[in-house]
Amino acid sequence: ISLDKLYHIRPDIKGFRDELSDRYDIVDIAFFGDFSNPSLRAEIFNIRQVSNTIIETQNSSAVFEKDFTDFIMLDHIYQSAIKPENKDIDAYILFTGDGHFSSAASFLATKCRKEVGVYAVRNACSAQLVGCATYCRLLPEEKNSTTQTDNRYERMILKSLKALFLNFQTFLRLTCSSYQGNLTLSLQTV
Repeated sequence: ISLDKLYHIRPDIKGFRDELSDRYDIVDIAFFGDFSNPSLRAEIFNIRQVSNTIIETQNSSAVFEKDFTDFIMLDHIYQSAIKPENKDIDAYILFTGDGHFSSAASFLATKCRKEVGVYAVRNACSAQLVGCATYCRLLPEEKNSTTQTDNRYERMILKSLKALFLNFQTFLRLTCSSYQGNLTLSLQTV
């Protein structure tokens, strides 16, 4: 929903599945959501093209309006991780930016030794979740961001290294000139 709200684009579910199937041998893709929401209900056709595992999380209580999707997803993740028949699963890919999943991502990566990928909406993703994941792909991708970012960081690194080198040379010169009689000793100290 955030992808649509923030960027006015729909998720490319088949594209994500194809991208992931190039990298992994996919065992299952599970979709969780309150499909009474018209925005999510509209995606069911696209979801069925990649998976039959659609888990409805609608809260049918007339008293509480709480969305239980996160709780149901977390339960599913933990149950999947501890089942002996799933010990050969090497990776879990989470399509969420919600910080509630940080503990699950950390558990999968540290305790279960699984690769954890996170696909999340740019500017709507928990930094803690990103930190717990093995890798994160932010959507939508920025056009030419890699080249521009790499060049900007490369220039910053070179500038810092140049300054560090100049400071190091100055330090050596000052140290050497201060201890001209003990040049060997001062170089060992530095």
